[in-house]
Amino acid sequence: MLAMWRALHSFLADAPKRARTEQKPRPSATSNAQASTPRIPIVALVVSDHDREILTCVSAHEPVDIHFAESHVDAWEAMHRLNSPVILYDRDWPNADWRTTVQALASSPHRSCVILASRVADDYLWQELIRCGGHDLLAKPFRADDVARALNLALSYWKSARAAAAQ
Repeated sequence: MLAMWRALHSFLADAPKRARTEQKPRPSATSNAQASTPRIPIVALVVSDHDREILTCVSAHEPVDIHFAESHVDAWEAMHRLNSPVILYDRDWPNADWRTTVQALASSPHRSCVILASRVADDYLWQELIRCGGHDLLAKPFRADDVARALNLALSYWKSARAAAAQ
């Protein structure tokens, strides 16, 4: 009986790890629609490997391609080269002031929506982000559903603002 409980415990303890490695995309109407939908480039400056994994997972289920930048210069070049409508910027990026970075990215000719990722997500930071030209605040550590929601809202806003400017 004890051996059975140990085996059950071992099986349950390894379940999350197996789920991550064994998950295969299932063909469905949603994935078929995504195959025909053009993928939208998103530039991300994130510090944590966990956040990169979550972003990669989200890009598998949403019509976005995440381009991980390794520096501010790399992000700026990718934003212009790809005409990226959304930039995801980690507040903890080393040797950088997030306010200056958000202002520079938000004031680009593409008028990209800048989403700030932060471990602190309070009203003060939200107001400061809006003053700097940012679009949204995303709490860390990332959760896939929160990331997808923030990206979709930013993309929707960017598309509507671009359509309004064209009229």
